Amino acid sequence: MNLPARQVMLAVLIAAGAGPLCAQTIAPLVLRLPGSTRSAGLNGAAASLMGDAAAVFSNPTGLAIIRHISAEGAYRRTTTGEYVATAAGAWRLRQFDVGGGVQYLGPASTGPRYTEMLAVGSVVYRFGLISLGVSGKNLTVNTAGVRERALGADLGLAVAVFDILALAFSVQNVGGNLRSASGIALPRLSRFGFTMNYVDPQESFRLRSILEVQWPETRGSRVVIGGEAGTVIKGIGVVGRLAYGSRWADYQPAAVTYGGSVVMARVIFDYAFEPQPALPDSRHRIGIRLAF
Repeated sequence: MNLPARQVMLAVLIAAGAGPLCAQTIAPLVLRLPGSTRSAGLNGAAASLMGDAAAVFSNPTGLAIIRHISAEGAYRRTTTGEYVATAAGAWRLRQFDVGGGVQYLGPASTGPRYTEMLAVGSVVYRFGLISLGVSGKNLTVNTAGVRERALGADLGLAVAVFDILALAFSVQNVGGNLRSASGIALPRLSRFGFTMNYVDPQESFRLRSILEVQWPETRGSRVVIGGEAGTVIKGIGVVGRLAYGSRWADYQPAAVTYGGSVVMARVIFDYAFEPQPALPDSRHRIGIRLAF
């Protein structure tokens, strides 16, 4: 179902006092879209992407190897006027990491006004190589002036060996929608990810593989295989990424995605392309990451 049609259907259901929407098996779009441009280029794999502030949207323990402060933002737009804007930040506080983020789906230029906004806050505790994290989320859906809210929680576990390798597991939307008065569907999504660097990431050459298995509620499992490679000399360079993932036609329509990054010391500019995106004509996504 395309976005304008879904807007009309939601408006009609709410206006008519229809039954709970929790019977839907598809989560709101801001929960399905990758939380970062880097993840979008890797076909949604994100559980074991360590050190990025946007980990708050997929696995809170991805914040575990942040050195001091990390921040990032992303943007994508469609020809019909919808857009998605994302911002996230994280801080390291002794044995803890705290972070937060917002992902906003803006309204189309035509049709009923429809918006979605996801706000997430995360806390991570690190002991040795092991990290445990929890996130709380607040989702607001606005359909033709009618607002509805949902509350959810994510749990994460990661074993990260510096920048060399990471094993990570997360469960998103534990217990579904925790706000009993809400009819918004928050289906559970479990992820297991493994990331491996084949060369020292402090050297000039970059080569990393990524494997992730996803188990969404009411659906079969999905596997994503991808990688990143490039050259960074004295903090300046280029890294490319490519990933293949098994498809859910109405949930994760792109089988192959790719993208890249321009690295300029502490600032990284990201780009991702999704050949068959969830939003019509929204094939390009840009982002920026900062790390201090």
